[in-house]
Amino acid sequence: MKSPFSFLSDSSTPDDAKRIRDLKALTLFKKLATRELRELDELLHERSYQKDEVIFEEGDEGLGLFIVMSGRVKICSSHAALNQLGPEFGPGDFFGEMALFDEAPRTARAVATEPTQILALFRREFFSLMEQDRGIGVKILFELSRTVCRRSRKLVVHEQHLPII
Repeated sequence: MKSPFSFLSDSSTPDDAKRIRDLKALTLFKKLATRELRELDELLHERSYQKDEVIFEEGDEGLGLFIVMSGRVKICSSHAALNQLGPEFGPGDFFGEMALFDEAPRTARAVATEPTQILALFRREFFSLMEQDRGIGVKILFELSRTVCRRSRKLVVHEQHLPII
């Protein structure tokens, strides 16, 4: 995590600018302005995983959501319905979002299938963001909701590509 006040300075580096562009390219954050992305960036945690490394186990406490920046992640579950989703995530995809809303155990195991870079947004930081700037939180919640709805329809209707209604 970076210094909490680095977004206030004008000394942004080319790496910082690239990071903001990368965040803006993510569906989850596409509605956020540059200032909002900088504020969010302060709360994200970077993680690296090697091939076959476990990100979390089924039954673990869910602490937040994960966003794949590079690499791939496979989700395996003892729940047959979850396995129907064909749950493999690549760059730009996110998973584990239910952990932002409840403290229930994880319903699946997440494993990197190749070297993978992930950003994590943990529940504590997400609620802190909601207190600091509800506008950012609402934009993220809207995109989360859209994705959860699409995944739910896919699970119920068993179709790969459903139109957004």
